[in-house]
Amino acid sequence: MKKKIFDLTVAAVMTAACAFPCLSANAADGILYDQNASKWNYVKFDKYSQSASDMHVSGCGIFSFCNAVYALNGTITNAYDVAEWAVGIGAYRPGSGGTYRDPFYANVEEKFGQQLGFHVEGTYSGKITDERMKEHLKNGGTAVINVPWHFMAVSGYNEENDTFHILECAPNNNRKLEHDSWVDAKTMCTGRTEVYWYALLSATGTNDKSLPYEYDFNGDGLINSVDSQLISVRYQETLNGTELDEYGICDDIRLAIDSEGDINYDGVINDRDASMLLTWISEVRENGDVNCDKAIDGRDATVVLTYYALASSGVADGDITGIDEGIRAIGDMNGDGIVDARDATAILSNYAKGAVK
Repeated sequence: MKKKIFDLTVAAVMTAACAFPCLSANAADGILYDQNASKWNYVKFDKYSQSASDMHVSGCGIFSFCNAVYALNGTITNAYDVAEWAVGIGAYRPGSGGTYRDPFYANVEEKFGQQLGFHVEGTYSGKITDERMKEHLKNGGTAVINVPWHFMAVSGYNEENDTFHILECAPNNNRKLEHDSWVDAKTMCTGRTEVYWYALLSATGTNDKSLPYEYDFNGDGLINSVDSQLISVRYQETLNGTELDEYGICDDIRLAIDSEGDINYDGVINDRDASMLLTWISEVRENGDVNCDKAIDGRDATVVLTYYALASSGVADGDITGIDEGIRAIGDMNGDGIVDARDATAILSNYAKGAVK
């Protein structure tokens, strides 16, 4: 089942913790890599050319693949890792044609399929209006499409009005599409947006959603809502030009966030990254790994019980360091709207089930 698209409207991380914004029904999602972000001017591969060798100029095939994978199953793909691999096999040649679709899609599943949880159903010459494409999208798949001199991703189809949900990594005046929008079939069959080739991706359920250790910004051994909040604090610092002391932020943490805090790879570090990390934490913890140590055990139940005890005693959320708004958002294991001892029991039940396997 596809994830809901993460709204790119800047929202406070605490608002996101309680209600993650999304597009309307039928909109499949993509973490929208922005090829126009200035950071991609400095990501270069000079193996095939010294000029126009940066991802800002030629990265659309890589970014569109990453967007299609996220739309498919919620796995965040590191575009640099994919590009580096593709350069090595001659499937991505910055400055010399960009992404070479045939060698890329002939080999990308073997390299990343298990890790990212996708299967390449096939590559085809054809139009976006092909019945094969429509049925694939209606059944939960995504696609990467090739239009004149460019790649984009497709993450949904609405047969009521014959529109397609397009994820455009590099909006410009020639194609006149937004980053994500529903586009009619006629537009996608004419001019600079005419589709003449596509690759279909389906989910396998094998994707690894474990959290990269780099996101433990405060180095406490856990990746939790505090790390998400630290991104938001760092954003406020850069926005206002003043240093803060919330959640123990210090120079080492600032350096870690500045290096690894662009969670959605859009070229800036802001509240959208904080919200995205909290969303990802929520998905990882859906089976009860509340403290995010990649194990479901009594420690997770203890965290929930501690939060419940403190919240019941009237302690302000802001004073429950490490056991805070994030737990309220993701600790409700039984879905009854509150975090209490019954959720701890549900976690222990999951722990017991895992222990007897």
